[in-house]
Amino acid sequence: MKKLVSMLLAATMAFSMVACGGSAASSTPASSTADASSTASQSDGSWPSKPITLLCGYSAGGSSDLGCRYLAEALKNDLGVPVIVENVPGSGSWLAWNQLLHNTDPDGYTFALVNLSALYGHYDETNPREDTIDDFELLANHVIDYQVLCIRSDETRFSDYASLVKYAQENPLVMASATTSITSGDGTVAKMLQKEHNCQLTVIPVDGASDATTMFLAGETDFLSANVGDVMEAEENGYKPIVVFADERSKYLPDVPTAKETGVDDYVSFSARGYAYMKGVDQAIVDRMTQALEDAFEDPDYQKNMEAMGAELKLYTGDEYKALLDEQLDTRLEIWDVQK
Repeated sequence: MKKLVSMLLAATMAFSMVACGGSAASSTPASSTADASSTASQSDGSWPSKPITLLCGYSAGGSSDLGCRYLAEALKNDLGVPVIVENVPGSGSWLAWNQLLHNTDPDGYTFALVNLSALYGHYDETNPREDTIDDFELLANHVIDYQVLCIRSDETRFSDYASLVKYAQENPLVMASATTSITSGDGTVAKMLQKEHNCQLTVIPVDGASDATTMFLAGETDFLSANVGDVMEAEENGYKPIVVFADERSKYLPDVPTAKETGVDDYVSFSARGYAYMKGVDQAIVDRMTQALEDAFEDPDYQKNMEAMGAELKLYTGDEYKALLDEQLDTRLEIWDVQK
């Protein structure tokens, strides 16, 4: 009897070991099945099923960062999952874009804020980038921030755009810019004035827009080139915009004429803020995220918060978005005499 019990126990243990081995042997196929299910879920409507990361290539607290955070809240309401803003500042946002393009899986759970620096980086003579805008999967543009020129309220040498240009043709002027190359809207405005109007300008490179404004207010530069969103409190700070480089007047600066209205030129220059994936994301996810960005654009709280910052909301998607960027690229390449 004892011998029979012992034989039964041995058989049971042997069966258990085979069963465990079978389970271990099937773990790899099970994992593969899970991966396949995850891949399939990209197009079967189950996306998103976990938090999404939004890369912002600028420091926390700035207008770009705040815009991302307002968007993240609106997207959460639409997609039903948290959208986490990750700040990766440095190199004019290229640290964030390199992370997106070269160190992130194209699973639809990471996207990034993109602006015109992504468009011009390939043509930057000082630090040309290998990646171009064609390496991004463009989703939607939300903000267009047009360039303006400002003078101090007590300025006596010139009073408007036409008189500033005329003065600069006969006398040297100084302005400050974060960069002095094709990547900078301010630097390109200066280049345009030099090339098209023979203005005598010296451009001083500074670390950022706030430094340029500080130098201008201190009287160290003669005029200020900035974006509409940067000069919302101009009058309170002792200066005034005299021209906006846009197709039509800004609703935030309704009394400021466009360049075309002044009769000097019809130059248009702006910063554009939109969002993009890397290439390779499942088309169904691209379409869903694009729709979510369109829905977020219409969110009342998002619109209220963005407009409070002076961010002019203009939605572009698909071919219209790409055409918007290409047109501005062609304009700058012509000004800087750079081949495409």
